[in-house]
Amino acid sequence: MSADDYKLIDEQVGLWGAVALLVGTALGMSIFIVPTQMAAAAGPSITIAILVSIVPMTLGVLLLLQLGGAIPVAGGIYVYGSRLVGPFWGMLGVSVPVLAVWSYLLFAAFGFADYLNGILESFGASVPSVAAVWGLLGLFLILNYVGVQIVTKVQIAFVLMLIVGMLAFVLSGIPHIDAANYTPVFPAEQGQPFADSFAPFLLAVVTLYIPFQGFGMIIEIGEELENPVENIPRVLAIGMAIVTVLSIAIVFTLIGAIPIENMTVSGQLGGEPVQGGLAAVGEGILPAPVLLVVGISALIAAATTVNTLFTSYSRTVMRAARDEVLPDVFAKVHDDYNTPHRAVLLFGIPPLLAAPFRGPLEAITGPDVLDWLVVIVVTGIFIAFMIGGVALWNLPKVFPQRYEYSFYKLPMPVLRVVAVGNVVVSLLFTLLVVQSAPSAFLVVLAWMVLSAGLYFYRIRAYEKKGVDLKARMALLHKHEQVGGGSDD
Repeated sequence: MSADDYKLIDEQVGLWGAVALLVGTALGMSIFIVPTQMAAAAGPSITIAILVSIVPMTLGVLLLLQLGGAIPVAGGIYVYGSRLVGPFWGMLGVSVPVLAVWSYLLFAAFGFADYLNGILESFGASVPSVAAVWGLLGLFLILNYVGVQIVTKVQIAFVLMLIVGMLAFVLSGIPHIDAANYTPVFPAEQGQPFADSFAPFLLAVVTLYIPFQGFGMIIEIGEELENPVENIPRVLAIGMAIVTVLSIAIVFTLIGAIPIENMTVSGQLGGEPVQGGLAAVGEGILPAPVLLVVGISALIAAATTVNTLFTSYSRTVMRAARDEVLPDVFAKVHDDYNTPHRAVLLFGIPPLLAAPFRGPLEAITGPDVLDWLVVIVVTGIFIAFMIGGVALWNLPKVFPQRYEYSFYKLPMPVLRVVAVGNVVVSLLFTLLVVQSAPSAFLVVLAWMVLSAGLYFYRIRAYEKKGVDLKARMALLHKHEQVGGGSDD
């Protein structure tokens, strides 16, 4: 089948629906948990760390603005890797995110289950963890199967509730802010080398930056975004503003209003495990109704993350399957629901099957299975951004007309800085993150080796049929050749 013969998704996501998808991905449950964890380790220095993390975030957003504005397609990172870096890198641009998304779905679902039971325990109730995981993943698997319009409407409602919870924490915390809580910025025990107190700060920069990588989802749904050439920059600008302001407000309120002894490295509060992040550390300081709203918002935040993961990265698989880099069964769009339903199932079914095996997984990874999954997630995303950085560098050479007439055009010197900056930052941050779970990094490397084997197998198999997959992976499809000029 010709790559241009596949049915396209003709339902479109509007500006605010796309903003909701992006904000929900970039914030998610992590904004309710990560700041308390980092405050326990790094103290008041996380107020500086959140500001520093905006620098790599800006580099990432500029990369997405230029690539997304020049080549607005479905499955962006796969297309940018294959067309602008090389066919093999396109394969990694789809295979590595698959592993990362499976891990992220499990992370969000396990976190949801733990958080839910942490809230229910105060009412003397609980739910089986597996049931909570299946309920969350199953619900959004079904929603994404039956239509993007339903998904975006649900996402808009959820993001509004997420923002309400964040604002409730900030507004109720402001009256309790004590300026003395912001010092010393780099707390250190007597005789401790400065480097030892600075290391947690660096980890905080990386950890607080990681959720900002959720902005990348916008380049995965280009085919479904209304007027993508103009709306991708708008979505990124609005989303970046919302996420940045809320994240900074949460961190500064947390440090200013909550005593540092409420946030310990072990995650203990009053002798009991902290299950609720912001909600738990605020006990005894903020009003109980506010903490309940914050806790519920955190559950909703987990749901927004799951929702957008299904929505965005199923399009990456669909787009690669149109080139037959992956089996073309995943390229099919449902006749009635107008969704890449088989690609959605590819992401949804493995985490559902893996959910009951959390215990055996913890026996391998240790009790910090969520941290172990996060290493796989962020390593995969950092690899994607490294590929994106090289793609950005090559854009003016490979598709000069698309660069020249892009709705949002970075001056060449800025483009070079952004391209190199994304590669360097992603590489350095990867090296920092993988130290916490080397075995997780080995899983990613093994997955890349398997992906390479699949890639070379399919290249040779299609050569025997007289089909040059590498040539197919170098050209844009007809429906993607919009505003590109002669180099399309």
